[in-house]
Amino acid sequence: MGIRIENIRKSYGTEQVLDGVNLEITDRSFFSVVAPTGAGKTTLLRILAGIEAADSGTVYYDGQDMADVAVQDRSVGMVYQEFINYPSLTVRENLASPLEVSDQNYSREEINRRVEETAEMLKIDHILNNLPEEVSGGEAQRTAISRALIKEPDYLFMDEPLANLDYKLREQLRSDFERLFSEQDTTVIYATPQAGDALAMSTHIGFLHDGNIIQDAPRDEIYFRPRHLPVAQFLGEPPMNVLSGTLIEDRSGDRFFELEDGTRIVAGTTGGSFPTLSTDREYLIGFRPQDMVYLNGDDPAEAHGEKTVISPDLAFVETVGSTSTLHLEYQGKEVYALNTGPVHMEAGSTLSFSLDPQKLYVYDPETGDLIAAGSKIPSFSQ
Repeated sequence: MGIRIENIRKSYGTEQVLDGVNLEITDRSFFSVVAPTGAGKTTLLRILAGIEAADSGTVYYDGQDMADVAVQDRSVGMVYQEFINYPSLTVRENLASPLEVSDQNYSREEINRRVEETAEMLKIDHILNNLPEEVSGGEAQRTAISRALIKEPDYLFMDEPLANLDYKLREQLRSDFERLFSEQDTTVIYATPQAGDALAMSTHIGFLHDGNIIQDAPRDEIYFRPRHLPVAQFLGEPPMNVLSGTLIEDRSGDRFFELEDGTRIVAGTTGGSFPTLSTDREYLIGFRPQDMVYLNGDDPAEAHGEKTVISPDLAFVETVGSTSTLHLEYQGKEVYALNTGPVHMEAGSTLSFSLDPQKLYVYDPETGDLIAAGSKIPSFSQ
């Protein structure tokens, strides 16, 4: 059944951190709680694990109210941002310590077996005789995760465990976590401010905003169908581009989103892409950086129909590996585009990109709610 929470509230003094959170986390899922730093992710994890008490509300494990169940009596493990290992014990002794103090009275043979199996699973079997100070940062964090996993908990809570690692180690552990937890019966609840971490590893994601989980869904659904603007703008690397435009219709029935500078983006006919939208009304138009198609000299804007083209100015290019992120300025806002392969362009250049109207998102400027999406964006049953 998993974990279910109802109407969880938590304040520190006059600051309301959690404001009536409701959430269900299914068994054997990798559920990421995503939000900017300071939004209450750690507080929510600590309440779920039983380390901290909520002001009000209820936490259920498999349908059982956990209000009177101490954390040491729950089948949980906890991994923190800091590498918490016993410095005077070897890695082997660190892994064995949770079993040695358990009231389950594990035999020495069982402890040794679990240590060896867990170390091999986390790829630290070659450092079992080392002290924590003698291993790398990634190995130290793997040791901390192994200590949490060795008791085979039903629920593993991980609070930004990759935060203190360099880029290469983060990438390695991302892939390792995805592989490891797909093979385990443990349910993982993972807190992170990094959208990339959540999108790389999770089966499900919940977005925490203003004290509430405003959307939780399977990973692909929350990415392709972000129901609220804060989710859309946060869950992406780089984030979704959003521009303001007014929907207009000409005499022939063609519809366009007219932007502030007069640029028009095709919106189909009355019965086409966005038939439910009212004309002469302002909307927020969202589009992903990877859906911006750069028009070079061999691919002129006219070939795409000039009404589907925007022309921002290049601020700078950020290249990582084989992908370049173009940081652009348009209508006083920063806009992003992705390009496969290195890009060598001069800052200040005006570039042209075509947009596919079937890949647009339309949000209500007052509520920030998704009200329409192009036909090429995957849909999901509600």
